Amino acid sequence: MEAWGNFWQKGHSTTFGEYFADGYTKGYISEWWKAVLDTYSKSDVTMLEVGCGNASLLPVTLDIQVAGSYYGVDAAEVQLSEAVKNRLNDRLSVNLSSKTKIEDYQPKTTFDLIASVYGVEYSNLDRTLPSLKSLLKPDGQIHFLMHHAGSVITEMSKKALTEFDFDIINDGVEQLTIINSELNKLNGKLNKLQKSVAAESARERINQLVSEIMNQPSSSRNPIMVDFSVSLLGYFKKIQQNKSERKAHIASILPDFESSKERFRQMVDVAKDEAAINDFKQKMVDFGFSGIIIEPHNLDGKPVAWKIFAE
Repeated sequence: MEAWGNFWQKGHSTTFGEYFADGYTKGYISEWWKAVLDTYSKSDVTMLEVGCGNASLLPVTLDIQVAGSYYGVDAAEVQLSEAVKNRLNDRLSVNLSSKTKIEDYQPKTTFDLIASVYGVEYSNLDRTLPSLKSLLKPDGQIHFLMHHAGSVITEMSKKALTEFDFDIINDGVEQLTIINSELNKLNGKLNKLQKSVAAESARERINQLVSEIMNQPSSSRNPIMVDFSVSLLGYFKKIQQNKSERKAHIASILPDFESSKERFRQMVDVAKDEAAINDFKQKMVDFGFSGIIIEPHNLDGKPVAWKIFAE
């Protein structure tokens, strides 16, 4: 499964997973988006979210009772999150285009407002920007938050890339596979599993791996591998489930961590330093945007994004 599709199919509401499980309804992104929407009457707004994931801006948009039409588009396989479904009303129509590159998106409408939160920069900007300009109403506006090369998000992503130990991950998955195979031979009878030498050896190896990861001071623990330990031990919570459920859990572990590393790599790659953001601004000028304002969006005195406005 494609790296971001793997993530969105787990039902996350935003790029930051459980940190914003209820969508961007709090924090600096919520405050930025509310300020953007405050410039509109909220009575009939047609808006497009580029790289929307599972419609990340919709929960707060619905909370403040915006009326009109929301369109979301993402190249990955996406769906409406539970945070959105719990808020849907008849004031705002919702249209979600999954597995659709913004460069190829051809809606039958134009937009008052085109927004993106850490999304548009993943696209082919030489194609995306002229397309977005054509989709913008004459008095429409662009509002983006884009990855900043000097942000804590980029710093954490760089650090995360060093924390994946696929030798250990593969070892752990192999041990689970052994246990599961032995359990299948026993027709799922747990009371007989302890008598399997192969299963007991694999269980001891898993305990060793988890202990090596977890028996560290909290400040020294590798968060990626802690997550792996949780996934590893999660099998034992499902050990009484049917054969296909157990197999699916094991089969998901390696792709999940491979996809996670790829997402961190992409976040680092698309982050823009000052020279790159100046190049981006020139592209906007070249493709006909005006009134362009680009500045760091700071939190606690440090940049978390580039904030971009254009007409």
